[in-house]
Amino acid sequence: MRYFMNMRYRGRLIPDYEGDELPNEEAVRGHALATASDLIFRTRMDTIRSWFDCSFEVTDESGRVVLAMPFDEVIPESLGSA
Repeated sequence: MRYFMNMRYRGRLIPDYEGDELPNEEAVRGHALATASDLIFRTRMDTIRSWFDCSFEVTDESGRVVLAMPFDEVIPESLGSA
């Protein structure tokens, strides 16, 4: 099934028009975490000041939201509380 990794940044929704083929909803969270991590640690954009202000709103082919995930979930809780 195709899932769309729509990104929300400071109230603005940036749609994913291509989507990603994933085997099931269980794979969506892992894919979202890996993608957010890659963006946070490897990508610079002048239009996005902090990736931690972003979240994914992942939808399936029917438009149903299957996951809403803030990018700060890529940081383990043990590091966030140190």
